[in-house]
Amino acid sequence: MKKISGSTFYFKKLFPTIWFGFLVFFIITAVLSGATAESFMFIVVPAFMMVFGFLFFKKLLWDLADEVYDEGDSLLFRKSGKEQRVFLKDIINISHTPMQSPEKVVLHLREEGSIGKELAFNPPMRFNKFAKNPLVNDLIVRVDRAKRT
Repeated sequence: MKKISGSTFYFKKLFPTIWFGFLVFFIITAVLSGATAESFMFIVVPAFMMVFGFLFFKKLLWDLADEVYDEGDSLLFRKSGKEQRVFLKDIINISHTPMQSPEKVVLHLREEGSIGKELAFNPPMRFNKFAKNPLVNDLIVRVDRAKRT
């Protein structure tokens, strides 16, 4: 059993905490300093940024699995205390976004599981983002091989 996912602590926990913490601090500072009609934008803009940040994090970061393990003929996903085993033959498609931060791999499955029908994870960090990801290429070949047998 080999771990094939990267760390998600920064992307799922630390960065959103810093983002929302800064915005709450900014709003509290504006309110305590006596925000008037002229400085109303000092409250509206951070509130808008909070809504935008929530939607952004929900779409791009919070759907990532905490851990993914390669078990040979299957992958084990762990997310929020739940586990889902995915056999390679049950994967319909593999999507990969290499030029995004974090890099993201999404597996589309035949059937819904305890975590979902689309499972996303970030592969381990690598330096050359322009080259093809060897983990994704290997996974595509193995899925194709599993479907043929």
